[in-house]
Amino acid sequence: MNVLVCDDERQIVNSIIETLEKKTEETQVSSRFYGVSQPSQIDFSRPYDIALLDIDMGETNGIELARKLRAENENIVIIFITNFIQYAPEGFEVQAFRYLLKADLSAKLDSYFDSAVQEVLRRKQLVTISINSEIIDVPVNDILYLESHRRIIVMHLLDEKRPAYQFYGNITELSEKIEPLGFLRIQKSYLVNMHYVEIFQYNKIQLRGGLCLAPSEKNYSELKQKYLHWRGKSRWML
Repeated sequence: MNVLVCDDERQIVNSIIETLEKKTEETQVSSRFYGVSQPSQIDFSRPYDIALLDIDMGETNGIELARKLRAENENIVIIFITNFIQYAPEGFEVQAFRYLLKADLSAKLDSYFDSAVQEVLRRKQLVTISINSEIIDVPVNDILYLESHRRIIVMHLLDEKRPAYQFYGNITELSEKIEPLGFLRIQKSYLVNMHYVEIFQYNKIQLRGGLCLAPSEKNYSELKQKYLHWRGKSRWML
């Protein structure tokens, strides 16, 4: 697992890496750390799994740096580290996973890193389907949502240029298998990847790309609680 740490205060970079190196040795998580004090020192061709970034680094805005890193790797897990809480809403724009104040580094770094590692592993998980006797493994993070038409399930992918997969199956059985991976059955015919939910309202759930689906009115309160519970564990937080 490749971990990038970027902060214009070199002592903070060194402190974070030292702490996390000890932690990964204890937990036996194979990791390689790359610490830099300037974005110009970053090797963008390297496939980073986790990035811990200072937001305010003088000439360079950490939000812009996060956008560049995500352009290279859609699945990168980003943790912002800063002195200033006012940047939190901007972190949501670049799908930041956590937002950590420097004053809380010693108290929260370990737990936030644990959560980031689990998120990396989740995003690398696969959903296996069978189409015309061919076995296909689809990364969880490639799936936008699934819909059921009687016994036919249509798997819609995040990349609109790729055709949807159609296969025979039971959406109730499928739901039981993949809900632990971050999916939510919003009504009897739809399973959505909560990672790509942008708006969650009584009359609509909007996914990335602007697609809107209608949730079950009867079960809306329960659905919202499930989504908020997942979001509390999996999205950025203070």
